[in-house]
Amino acid sequence: MKLLKITPRLIIGILLSIIASLLNLYIPLLIRQFINLKKFIWSGISEKVLILGLVIIIFNLVISTTSDYLISSEGDRQVCRMRLMLQKKVFQLPQQYFDQQISGNLTSRIINDVNILRNFLATTIPTTVTGIITILGTVIIALFLDWKLTLLMLLVFPIDAAVTIPLGKISEKIANQTQSSLGALTGITSEGIKNIKTIKLNKAENDLVNKIVAEINNLFKLSLKSDRISAVIGPLQSMLSFCLILLIVLYGAIRVKTGDLSTGTLGAFMMYFFQVIGPINEVAMFYSDKKQMIGATQKVREIINKTPEEISSPPKTINALYDFNQLQLRNVDFAYNSIPILENINLEAHSNEKIALVGATGAGKSTLVNIITRLYPINKGKISLNDKSYLDFSLEQWRGFFSVVLQENSILSGNIRTNLTLGLNRKVTDQELWDALAIVQLKEYVFQLPNGLDNSIGEEGEQLSGGQRQRLQIARAYLRDFKFLILDEATSNLDSDTEKIIMTALDKLTQTKHCGIITIAHRLSTIANSDRIYFLKNKTIVASGTHDELLEEVPDYQRYVHEQQLKEKR
Repeated sequence: MKLLKITPRLIIGILLSIIASLLNLYIPLLIRQFINLKKFIWSGISEKVLILGLVIIIFNLVISTTSDYLISSEGDRQVCRMRLMLQKKVFQLPQQYFDQQISGNLTSRIINDVNILRNFLATTIPTTVTGIITILGTVIIALFLDWKLTLLMLLVFPIDAAVTIPLGKISEKIANQTQSSLGALTGITSEGIKNIKTIKLNKAENDLVNKIVAEINNLFKLSLKSDRISAVIGPLQSMLSFCLILLIVLYGAIRVKTGDLSTGTLGAFMMYFFQVIGPINEVAMFYSDKKQMIGATQKVREIINKTPEEISSPPKTINALYDFNQLQLRNVDFAYNSIPILENINLEAHSNEKIALVGATGAGKSTLVNIITRLYPINKGKISLNDKSYLDFSLEQWRGFFSVVLQENSILSGNIRTNLTLGLNRKVTDQELWDALAIVQLKEYVFQLPNGLDNSIGEEGEQLSGGQRQRLQIARAYLRDFKFLILDEATSNLDSDTEKIIMTALDKLTQTKHCGIITIAHRLSTIANSDRIYFLKNKTIVASGTHDELLEEVPDYQRYVHEQQLKEKR
C-alpha cells in the first residue's frame, strides 16, 4: 500500500504553483525591456511594462496563496487519513506483535513519523515539481537570450548531484536511527512515568535517569551527524553558486564591453540565475529528502505492509440466538515462538457449571485462557462450541461468548461509567450499573463520590485501591452478555470475606444468566467447590475431577493443595 496519494486537490495546487512559477519567469524579460530603454521616461512602452509587471505580481500572489493552501490542506488530509488507517491497523494486529513491542516506542512512531510524510507531501514534492518547471523554463528562455551564458549556468547540475547523492544515502540511515532513538526515548519515559511508584519504592530513579540520559546522548550524537551533513551541503552549494555567479558576471561583463551582449540581457540573465538557483538546490535535495523520509517512516511501512492482522474468519450462517452451552478443547497444542507451551489439552466447560484450572506458576493456565479467547492461534487440535469450530465464528462473535476478568489492572483512564460500559454495544441504564456495583460491594463507595458514576478515577484507576480496581473489573464483566465468565486470578487482590461474597454472587449468576464460570485461582476456598477441576502440569492436563476426587487419587494434586495450605497459613 502506498503511504502517499496524489489526489486531484494536490494536482490542482501543484498546477497553480507551476503557473505562478511561469509568471515569475516573465518578470526578468520585462525588466530587460526596461533596462534596454535608451531613456528612462514615462513613455507608453514603460507605462505598459510597469502595469503589466504589477498585474503579474498581484495575480501571482493570489495564485500562490491558493496553491499553498490547497497543498498544505491536502497534506493535513492525508496525515489524518494515515493516522486513522494506522490506528485501525494497529488494533487489528495479533497479540504476539504487541508482546514484542514497547508501547511508548510504538506510540511515538505511529504519531510522530506520519508528520514526516506530511512534510514530504506538502513541501518536498510541490517544490520539486515547480522547481523542475522553473528550471526548464529558465533554461529555455536563457538559451534564447544567450546560449553561451546558459552553458555556464548548467554546470550547477552535475556539481549539486555530486554533493547531494552520496550525502543523501547517509541521511537516510541517520533519519531511521533518529526516529528509532526518539521512539525508544518516548518508550522509556512513558514506562517510567507509568511505573513511577515502583521506581520510587525501589530507589531506582537513578537507573531510569541513566537510561534516559544514554538515549538523549545517542539522539544528540545523531543530531550532530545530521548537522554536519547539513553544514556541508548548504555552504558548499552556496560557495559553488557564488563561483558560478562570479564566472557568469565576469564573462558577461567582458561581452558587454565588446558589444556582443546588451546590458539588459545580462541583467535579465542574472535575475534568471538567482531565480533558478533555489529550485536547483530544492530539486537536488529531493533525493536526500526522499531518503530521509523512507528511513524515518520504516516503522509505519512495517505496520501497514508487512505485519499480519489477526485472523478473523468470516462468520458463517450461525444463529446468534442459538444456545451455545458447551465449550470443548480437543487435543490442542500451542507453541510460542516455536517453544511448546501447551500439549494435548482436552477440556470441557458447560453452562450452569463452574470449572477451575489449577497448577503451579508457569503451568500454562493463563495461556489456556488466551487461546480459548483467540488472543493466540493454536498450532494443533480443535476448539469448539457445541461442536461448531471456533473458526466458523468471526473474532467479534467468538469473543462475545466470553467475559474475562484478568489479574492485571485493566482499568482505563476516565470515569467509572466509561469503564463499566467498555465495549458494550447496547445502551446501559444507570440502574444496571448500580446493580453491578452492588454485586461487587462498590455501590456505597461510588455513591459517596462527588460525581458518582461520572467520577474520574485517574490514569489506570490510580484513585482506587487494588481491590476496588479488581471489583470494578468484575462488575464490568457482569454487565456483558456472555456464555462463559473467565476469572484469571480475578479475586487475588480481595480479602477472604469480600471474595466469598463475590463468589457467592457469581455462583448465582450461573443460574440467572445460564452461563459457565472458568476460574484460575490459587486459593483453595475459591476452587474447592468447583464442579470440575483441571490440574495442569508439564504443559498438559494430567487429571480432572472434583476437589475430593483429585485429593484422593492424584499425588501431585495432594502436594499442590498442601503447599497452598502452607502459603495461606503464613
